[in-house]
Amino acid sequence: MVDLRAELQTYTEHLPSMLNRHDGEYVVIKDTLTVHFSPTYEDALNWAYNTFGLDHFFVKKVAEDQDVAHFTRDLGPCRI
Repeated sequence: MVDLRAELQTYTEHLPSMLNRHDGEYVVIKDTLTVHFSPTYEDALNWAYNTFGLDHFFVKKVAEDQDVAHFTRDLGPCRI
């Protein structure tokens, strides 16, 4: 299971400054670095998959108030 606490903490810490320039955009965070901003969620995901492949990354809308929605993909072995 991927631990995204560092990415979520980076988002929270940088949110005030990101709101000034990127309000409403989507940010891609890798580890503790904000690496890319896109106008749509789809654009952000495409950029991140093209850049990082199947390695972990974090995409979230830059906004003061948000609906809570979390998606994950688990690439571990399937256990039935």
